[in-house]
Amino acid sequence: MGRLNVPVICGLSGGLAIPALQVVELLRALPEEWEEWAGQENSGLDPSTTATLADLVRQLADQIDLACIEIASDEE
Repeated sequence: MGRLNVPVICGLSGGLAIPALQVVELLRALPEEWEEWAGQENSGLDPSTTATLADLVRQLADQIDLACIEIASDEE
């Protein structure tokens, strides 16, 4: 996996946040890595289990995308 630069934003309350786009990019990149590793001989990863977990993470990324689209649509 390549290096991922993520901007950190400090909110008014002092909490830290990162843009949703970077979260979604990370959530989409991780399953690709897992599946690549699972496909390698002697990885110790079960391809079926890895594929199931990858699907769940992709679904989470989709949910975040949809929530952001909904928020952006409501603001218009």
